[in-house]
Amino acid sequence: MLNLLLVVAVVVWFALLYPLARHRLETRLGPLNGPVAVPFALMSIFALLPLVFNVPRDDGNAVLDQGLTASNIALVAMTGLTGLYLAVRIAVDRRVLLVAFSMPYLPFTLMILVNGVSTAWSIVPTYTIYRTVELAIFTLASIMIFDRSDIERRLPNLFATFIVLWLIATAPIILDNLAHGIVFSSAKHNLVPYLCATYAFLVIFDDRIRHRGAHLLLAFAGFVIAGSAASTAALVAAVPGIMVASQHRRLRLLGYAGFTVYLAAFVVLMGGLSAFPALLDVISTVLQKPPEELADATGRGTFWPVFIEATKDRFVGAGYAAGDRFIQLLIPTTALAETLARDAVFISSSHNMLLSAWAGTGVIGIGLCAMVLGAAMRWGMKLDRAGRRLVATCVFFLILNGMTTPGIFQDWNINVLTFVGVLAYARIGALRCEPAGALARDTAPFAVRRAAPA
Repeated sequence: MLNLLLVVAVVVWFALLYPLARHRLETRLGPLNGPVAVPFALMSIFALLPLVFNVPRDDGNAVLDQGLTASNIALVAMTGLTGLYLAVRIAVDRRVLLVAFSMPYLPFTLMILVNGVSTAWSIVPTYTIYRTVELAIFTLASIMIFDRSDIERRLPNLFATFIVLWLIATAPIILDNLAHGIVFSSAKHNLVPYLCATYAFLVIFDDRIRHRGAHLLLAFAGFVIAGSAASTAALVAAVPGIMVASQHRRLRLLGYAGFTVYLAAFVVLMGGLSAFPALLDVISTVLQKPPEELADATGRGTFWPVFIEATKDRFVGAGYAAGDRFIQLLIPTTALAETLARDAVFISSSHNMLLSAWAGTGVIGIGLCAMVLGAAMRWGMKLDRAGRRLVATCVFFLILNGMTTPGIFQDWNINVLTFVGVLAYARIGALRCEPAGALARDTAPFAVRRAAPA
């Protein structure tokens, strides 16, 4: 009965109270046009530090039983340093904080606030509150980087800079794998392909970008080096994305229907690719992956049922990030060992965007998923054809790729960075299409009046 009441309460919230909360919290600000160099440097160091400095763990509970490693402490220090920088910037110009309450950022900001509230019922409260603070800090830093009036011109260069930094950080791994004949996934990273794909779509759809050939070559190289089978399969998102961006209603409906069908097929193949041996052999050859690894979705087909079983009764989740990271606290280790190999007992992630949201904040998290992705699509549809194609394709790609990765709902990561870039692109483009003076109204509850954008 309690779970039923919780579900009803969540439905009422999204149906009745969310529009009211949005009306009260939404701000109307022009482009932030803040500094780029410092937040970009801080964000890049934080994102790439684990690639060059990481103390390995042998136990999923190690952070609870053994405490923080040197690399953990370094990341916490970077979070604190970035938070201090943002605090100084907010003291100088509070628009830095208020812009996070502008559409289409607002649903993601509300999600962060709900993540913080989930500390009250988290299985590891300290972990949940830290991850929430970390997400808030680096999301705000990402907004500061991308929210600018010339984002259409600067976005490809910002993406290119980060990919180059990632390639430099992983160069030893890349060179070693290339020496052994491994090209695809020579520096495998499940999150970088979304950045590279978004970068490529941006360059392909917008013919105003200069040096398009060089940009495409870099995006392709990054995608292949970081790529995975799931990210490669997700590239088909470009087809329904282009259809949904059309001005013709029937074509848009066909695009949504086509994406829905492909998503269902995508999920089925992840769990049952072994039923199609010919297709499995082709994919294995092209992606240089062992057939047995692809057949079981790299183990996901085994531990997803265990993950779902462990969280099935937690309708409001087990705490943001903690429910995903410490799933072994929700189910006896012996039960995990019966299903999984002993060295795979300690799962640190569900490797699924929707399952991560469910584990963290339950049905609330699933509802927020819909709000966040829906807001991105609605604002993307306000742009010109190139903008509509970019946003629709990037949202569809994120959903498909998120079936095998944490996506944007487990912690701050490269996917969140990329998604914020897409939101900024949609926001600034949509503002440019609004009538003159549209930003001049007061914004409740902050009562802040924004000056005309620079």
